[in-house]
Amino acid sequence: MIKTIIKRDGTEQAFDPEKVNGWGIWGSKTLGSTLDWGSVVIDTVNKCPEKCTSLELQENLIKECLQQQTWEHARMAGRLYSALLDRIIYPNGKPTVRQLHAQLFVDGLMAFLNYSEEEYAEVESIIDHKQDLKYAHVQLNQTRFKYALRNKITGKEYETQQFVYMRMAMALAEDEPKEDRMKHIRAWYNHFSHNRLNPPTPNFVNLGTNLNGYASCCLYSAGDTWESLAAGDHIAYAMTCMSAGIGTHIKTRSVGDPVRGGLIIHQGKLPYYRSMVGAVSANLQNGRGGASTVYYSAFDPEVEVIQKLRNPMTPAAKRIAGCHYNFGSNKLFARKVARDEYFAPFSYYGNEEMFEAMYDKDQSKFESMYAEYEKTATVKLKAREILISAQTEAYETGVHYMHFMDTMNQHTPFLEKIYQSNLCVEVFLPTETYKSVQELYKPVWEEGDGEIGLCSLAGVLPSNCETDEVWADVAYYALKMIDVCIHKAEYKFPSLGNTAKARMSAGVGLMGVAHYLAKNGKKFDDQEGRDFVHEMAETHMWHLINASLRLGKELGNAPWMHKTKWPQGWLPIDTYEKRVDSVVTTGLKRDWETLRKDIIENGGIRNSVVSCFMPGESSSQSAGTTNGIYPIRKLSLIKTNDTQVNHWVAPDATKLKNKYQSAWDIKTADMIKYYAIIQKFTDQGISADLYINVQGNNKVSSTDMVQDYLDMVKYGLKSRYYVVSNTSKGVDLTTTESAFTAPVEELGECESCSL
Repeated sequence: MIKTIIKRDGTEQAFDPEKVNGWGIWGSKTLGSTLDWGSVVIDTVNKCPEKCTSLELQENLIKECLQQQTWEHARMAGRLYSALLDRIIYPNGKPTVRQLHAQLFVDGLMAFLNYSEEEYAEVESIIDHKQDLKYAHVQLNQTRFKYALRNKITGKEYETQQFVYMRMAMALAEDEPKEDRMKHIRAWYNHFSHNRLNPPTPNFVNLGTNLNGYASCCLYSAGDTWESLAAGDHIAYAMTCMSAGIGTHIKTRSVGDPVRGGLIIHQGKLPYYRSMVGAVSANLQNGRGGASTVYYSAFDPEVEVIQKLRNPMTPAAKRIAGCHYNFGSNKLFARKVARDEYFAPFSYYGNEEMFEAMYDKDQSKFESMYAEYEKTATVKLKAREILISAQTEAYETGVHYMHFMDTMNQHTPFLEKIYQSNLCVEVFLPTETYKSVQELYKPVWEEGDGEIGLCSLAGVLPSNCETDEVWADVAYYALKMIDVCIHKAEYKFPSLGNTAKARMSAGVGLMGVAHYLAKNGKKFDDQEGRDFVHEMAETHMWHLINASLRLGKELGNAPWMHKTKWPQGWLPIDTYEKRVDSVVTTGLKRDWETLRKDIIENGGIRNSVVSCFMPGESSSQSAGTTNGIYPIRKLSLIKTNDTQVNHWVAPDATKLKNKYQSAWDIKTADMIKYYAIIQKFTDQGISADLYINVQGNNKVSSTDMVQDYLDMVKYGLKSRYYVVSNTSKGVDLTTTESAFTAPVEELGECESCSL
């Protein structure tokens, strides 16, 4: 028990419990009666030694608050932590923004921002450090260790949360006309600080510094020549250095195919996968670890091998576990699965035209060519077995993903083919293979050159958008932030900069949807909840398209707008899977036809695409909210990464504990319908997680796996991301007799008739 407090200057004084109780009185005024401060103090005092420094007392009070696992205690921990960080980072007092930026510049951690002394003085009147007192501990801790600038060699820290937000706001507004600078700084800062607009990790760590990589995602394709494959590895290495996650599509011949007329036997795709993984894993990004996802097709002759590359039962010499894999299919394959039929895989070599037709918006050409090919094919595989194998890998490892090649090319504004998505399977952009590394460095892009898909992200928190007008403003500043970052970015290859600025591809998603639904008393899986989600998704896309239209009028449309359907008035409500409407009872709430006319009149909008729904695992913690558009798993969680442990609590968990819906209580079929509603209004895609609750001796049957797949096809999903399993200790996920290999049951043909 504490008897003596050692103060910061080394002097000692008798412990006065009244001073500590005063903190509780202060906290309880705003945090409510559920904050049991007395117990926190008693437990802390009893655990501390007789002599204790004031710093140790603060740290232990914070730890004890976090142990309570309530929203109120998490916020109280945040208040104490904010005061603690001020002591640790600024022992001589908190600097002004101007003073801090000057120090960061001298120490080589920040670029020079071209603002006058008068402007810095105005900035000082905008920044509000008291906002930190409103945040839960997880927000401050995540930002401190993940996003705030620090010298990673010496450990010296510089920024608390509001300084991070202001650094980003000032970096974003630096090139604005002088008369508008403060208006934009104020808007960006307030949206960041009030947790309405959530920047992605690259923006957090790079804005205002000399590290000018802001793209969250990079997608590239490599072709069937050594020069093109080498270019692909070069892209993977360089873009990982620039903080981008990697999505890879390699269209090359398969094992046993002839090379140089048969003088050489091709080794297949695996050596190229290994090479790409080596290029990615060679780098540790600033704030992000290098990672990649490889995209392949169900029709690939190596499909059975690729499916098992991460499986722990695969011999180590044959395993390639350093990346994730994404299984691609289409409605033709789905019909084969539903009818339990065989299909014929085909190599890219000798079937290039059919391969390309597989990614057409109109699948009739592919299906016609495939039907002829199948008649003479010598190798046939059972579609359902291949699907179940892919699903089993997903359900056992979590990280074997899925994409739907036809849907992603149909429900999109792009005129060109889309071959794959990104690392987290929500970004869907055209790519084209590079013929050589040299082509990447051409100063001027020419028709027929390669293209890397590049997408910058942002998240909007609907819970904190108090009015429709605020939501509209946040949407505008989200796209404007992405606009600035695309133009401020340093591009390692001229080709990349040329195409990124020509496309102006953006992906603005939603964060904290579980909190938003709970706050409004809505569920993920009932009719009222689905109708609510329909209106939410419509509102979000409505504001994004209007914001991009506004930016188009202000700054000009994307130079490659002609490569999209926007100038003809395309809207996502034109190309979605109409079966989605069967799961909602509400219709459209916005005047889409007037918007369509406005888009046509303007010749399009500022961005080729505007929306997608990313996981937001990291950045959601800095906003103190729930992950992306997902349901929660528990009301409180311990979240860990390489740098820290975060005690996360669902926002307003005490008040809303009976309103939050656990992911484990939502049927997979209902999650698919929920995602399908959002996909209706989305021009790109969704990192759509599924949740499997396996406890005791329960098993997921192969029939369930097949049905999940057919449901995703039926309702028009473009992709499926993680399969997250809630398992008991008794379930062994490394054996073939796992929880996810129960025998297949009879499936009727009802699905096959309509796919």
